[in-house]
Amino acid sequence: MHLSPKQEQILSLIVSGCCNKEIARQLDMSTRTVESHLQRLYDRHNVHNRAALVAKWLMEGGIPCSVPDAREG
Repeated sequence: MHLSPKQEQILSLIVSGCCNKEIARQLDMSTRTVESHLQRLYDRHNVHNRAALVAKWLMEGGIPCSVPDAREG
């Protein structure tokens, strides 16, 4: 599964259990932007929810990356 660096960060945070609001805070973007990224990922990879997206990503060898906390900068 080819992902942009931002998409990798978002998926890593989803795997970590973060909700869209928390992802937005950590990546310094709006919740709507996170939702937009997720919808594009769903459409591109033919899935309908975050659990299916993460399962597909992990089955294809995805490895969660470390995402720095925006509060630490």
